[in-house]
Amino acid sequence: MQTEHIAAIFGITGVCGVSEVGTGHINRTLLVTAESRRYVLQALNRVVFPRPEAVMSNIAQVEAAFADCADVTVPHYLTCRGKNYAEADGEIWRMYAYCEGSPCVRELRRVGYSYGTFIRVMSRSGAEISPVIDGFHDFGRYYARLEQVCSDIPPELTALRERLGNSFDGVPARIIHGDAKTDNVLVDEPCTVLDLDTVMLGAVALDYGDMVRSVCTHGVDAEAVRELTDGFIEGLGGLLTDKEKASLYSGILWTTGELALRYLTDFYSEERYFRGKTREQCLTRSHELLGQLGGFIAAEADISRIIDK
Repeated sequence: MQTEHIAAIFGITGVCGVSEVGTGHINRTLLVTAESRRYVLQALNRVVFPRPEAVMSNIAQVEAAFADCADVTVPHYLTCRGKNYAEADGEIWRMYAYCEGSPCVRELRRVGYSYGTFIRVMSRSGAEISPVIDGFHDFGRYYARLEQVCSDIPPELTALRERLGNSFDGVPARIIHGDAKTDNVLVDEPCTVLDLDTVMLGAVALDYGDMVRSVCTHGVDAEAVRELTDGFIEGLGGLLTDKEKASLYSGILWTTGELALRYLTDFYSEERYFRGKTREQCLTRSHELLGQLGGFIAAEADISRIIDK
């Protein structure tokens, strides 16, 4: 089925342009230009998300929770026959109006505030979020998977597994974003939090760690960490327990090491999680992440001081 016909299922007519958006690692994403405005059309990756109905049910609950939030918003998905997705050509498609704004590394406090607000709003929403990826953010499970395909795991990942141990014991499972990189917040009035597919229960430290990891790509930037942390805590509005606060630094190591494991697994195995990445790109990315991990460990005292303050 042509893209124009898929868009028409969601009530969009007068399509005058379609282009592929190549920045996503998982789903196929298209930018659809109609007469009145632009839209994002996505085919959900059913290998990564084997329960697409659960993904879209979660997203509907997130939308409902943010209906009355003035300073942070989420995309509004179009409906088809009462559902926020449609099935065509064996694919699960969903569509929403293109969100204005841009990822902006110079407004990190607002990025942190957006993710903190996201967790606070969802924690008070009463939403019943379903798991959509088995073992997502389970460091031990990713490590075991790499062991199945590789006999020479980098020693820093083995040491990290031993170090992290039970870092999140006694920490409440909250509804988190699950992919809280800075690129997933569009800075505008209001800010928009994108990519809601991985919204599930987890430790708050995982979203915090992913934010820090995604911005410190060329070494640990203390000022960037400070801005993210200040905004994140403000957005949370006093939600965190003492144990959650104490776990935040571990979240940085956890998410960085976990991503290195996943890229290494893609390098050694036939099936790949990251759509469109070659084996060589996966290996290069894993080495970059291991370098990041070393930088975060070396800067532990500085980062911990920022968190404590």
